[in-house]
Amino acid sequence: MLYSPPAVPEKWQPAFEAHIQAVEGKVALIAAWLLLVTIMVYQFSHELDQGHSSGLLATEFAFRLPLILLALLTLSSHYLGKPRWSARLLLRLLALALMAMILALLLLGLKTGTAGLNHASNGLVISFFGVTILSVRGLREWPLLFLLPLAIFAVLAAALGIPAGELGALFFDPLVMMFIGMIVMTALRHILTSEFLARQQLAEMASTDPLTGLLTRRAMRPLIEHELQRAKRTGAPFSLVLGDLDLFKRVNDTWGHEAGDLVLKETARRLGAGLRHQDALCRWGGEELLILLPDTPIEGAREVAEKLRQVMTLPIDAHGQPINQTISLGVSGFREDDTLDILVSRADEALYTAKHNGRNRVEIAAA
Repeated sequence: MLYSPPAVPEKWQPAFEAHIQAVEGKVALIAAWLLLVTIMVYQFSHELDQGHSSGLLATEFAFRLPLILLALLTLSSHYLGKPRWSARLLLRLLALALMAMILALLLLGLKTGTAGLNHASNGLVISFFGVTILSVRGLREWPLLFLLPLAIFAVLAAALGIPAGELGALFFDPLVMMFIGMIVMTALRHILTSEFLARQQLAEMASTDPLTGLLTRRAMRPLIEHELQRAKRTGAPFSLVLGDLDLFKRVNDTWGHEAGDLVLKETARRLGAGLRHQDALCRWGGEELLILLPDTPIEGAREVAEKLRQVMTLPIDAHGQPINQTISLGVSGFREDDTLDILVSRADEALYTAKHNGRNRVEIAAA
């Protein structure tokens, strides 16, 4: 099962990063609660404390305290929003604190020869598995979370005169558990990535017109609603441009539906190439195309529409057959009392005026 997760296409990388961050947030929350409860139980359980001197108990608590504080910090970040640390950073700190705690307790047990050595060695097995679970991003986290703490541990063990042979038996089971954890996390990451890709593909199918690759009407409406709310809140202007291919039925009747599909795809390509990355273009229905122009007043939208009209005046090559296809466009700009339907309706009225006045032209909605 040690295989790489499916590759995420570049266009979905930002969404996948947000998805991973959300998963890290959930893992950090669960880990913080589990670690906090477990450590407190270990610290104050009467059975585990038998045979310990008060000084040794205080030392063990000092080793556990950083992890307790980090668990509380993680819970505060989640529930109170302070500090605003990323879940990835919190997970790294939790994992490092867990490794530091268990390795320090192991050194203490080895040096003092107390009964706590058994608990420390058992805890080492659990901790190694736990740290692999906390490394949501996979093996790239391991040099920091495993190699660095173990290297420091080896130096301290040598400085304290602890024989290397004595450590070998203690680390066999933890290393096996680490390998098991690696398999588990690799499989979970594969499932996580596959599930994300399946959701993205379904969402894209639902929001994208299969012929032109443009947004669908259903996907466009939330974008317009968002701009409406932003404009009413901040006063930022925006405009809509509704375009309709002139006499498009004639293309289908003369050259066939295959040529008509090619004209639609080429129209989508040309219009999309003439827009900014923050603009949105959708197939509103049939041969109608709707364009959302954020931060654009109506006069600026007129200029954009005119530029788009001009790019459609060049013939479209349909398998060697040049087809002259023009477009009429209607422009409407945001007004304070607008709704989505009113805004689109004004653009539609302007489009009707463009058709009535001879087609292949741009008209602005009447004041």
